[in-house]
Amino acid sequence: MKIKLYRSSTLGIIFEDFKILTDPWLTDGEYYGSWYHYPCFNLEFNLNEINSYDAIYISHIHPDHCSEDTLKHINKNIPIFIHSFHAKFLKRKLLNLGFKVNELQNNKRYPLTKKIGLNIIAADNCNPQLCYNFTGCADLNSNNGSQQIDTICLVDDGKNVILNLNDCPYELVKNLKKKIKLQYEEISVLLTGYSGAGPYPQCFDNLNLEQKCFEAEKKKKYFLNQAFNYIKLFDPKYYMPFAGTYMLGGNLVKLNNLRGVPFLKEAHEFLEKKIYSEKIRSLSMNMYNEDIFDFNEKFLKKGPINNHMPDKLFFEKISKNKMNYETNDVPRTDEIISLIEIAKEKYFEKIENFNLRFKSKLVIEVDNNYSALINSQNKKMEILKNDNLINQDNFVKIRINKTLLKNILKGPKFAHWNNAEVGSHLRFLRNPDIYERSFYFSLSYLHV
Repeated sequence: MKIKLYRSSTLGIIFEDFKILTDPWLTDGEYYGSWYHYPCFNLEFNLNEINSYDAIYISHIHPDHCSEDTLKHINKNIPIFIHSFHAKFLKRKLLNLGFKVNELQNNKRYPLTKKIGLNIIAADNCNPQLCYNFTGCADLNSNNGSQQIDTICLVDDGKNVILNLNDCPYELVKNLKKKIKLQYEEISVLLTGYSGAGPYPQCFDNLNLEQKCFEAEKKKKYFLNQAFNYIKLFDPKYYMPFAGTYMLGGNLVKLNNLRGVPFLKEAHEFLEKKIYSEKIRSLSMNMYNEDIFDFNEKFLKKGPINNHMPDKLFFEKISKNKMNYETNDVPRTDEIISLIEIAKEKYFEKIENFNLRFKSKLVIEVDNNYSALINSQNKKMEILKNDNLINQDNFVKIRINKTLLKNILKGPKFAHWNNAEVGSHLRFLRNPDIYERSFYFSLSYLHV
């Protein structure tokens, strides 16, 4: 068995007679143009290699795990395996791209060959109550498939077992340890995330620069410790930090140092030091982009990339690129307000259906002078002058490019709140500075 790390969460699991590619994202400009690889991956040059895989596993629908631009280049005869999700967004997306999609039932080993098996498990183990307690959003009357968008997977050949954790939250996956250990005696390789992509703290305008730096460092340590906790939990023979590795491009370049996202080199150094100090037996594979680890030979073949840290020239280059929406016409203010007027009805309905509870009012800046205030408590909307927001309390204000806002309000076929948030396209101002998880989940329903 061999493992090759391409970029972020895209890697190849290579057996003697079968190869599996995971979460293909190998092009730049995902999340509406903001996410970039360092260094760039030449997909065209390496396409024959990528198309030589026998199967593809996709963990969830986020573009850094299911890149539409990347998948358009890949051979449509390669079967894709996904979880049987409660909602079929991922399946429909892949079918529309021309792939054959295999939905696997939760925690059931599927034989890819006589020896090799694939087992996909939902982060919430298809338990809507777990999902609801964590996210504040789930259909408690249904247990048909995962309602948490992330999944983990296990790939084994009867000898080696690879556990791929992707982006799954520790709070959910720790409940799965006993089930996994009952089925798989030892984990040969643990693939664990080590970072948390998102808008905090770099996109929160109620924080000054010093506060953003402090919060970024705190966030970085939180996710590095989460990676360590995963290693401690599953006690694998080998471990590899991966996934969530990206740089912000275009006009967002200046936010990179405030994201609270460690470089892969930092993750290796942190984990190796912590594991040594706590006398844990797990070994680092010490892999970087395009490295290959051979488990039979216990040998790491280094790839052609020597420098793992981006330099000033790299940032200057990607700063010149435009976002996907920046070449489109800017909509009128009255267009935006009309769309919000329609969208708010679905928004209120979903909040009621899912019994979401939060104090914050939603404020969306529609132009330099006016904002729409949407109050889920009294189910009303009003247009306020931006200067008058000083008289409001318990609100989260969102500032966003008007063209992207229009696309989001038109619905998920055009753009999605969550992707804009992860891509750092939203600027937040909250008063007071309190995080209400269910408020941010409720945003997903504000569209026509």
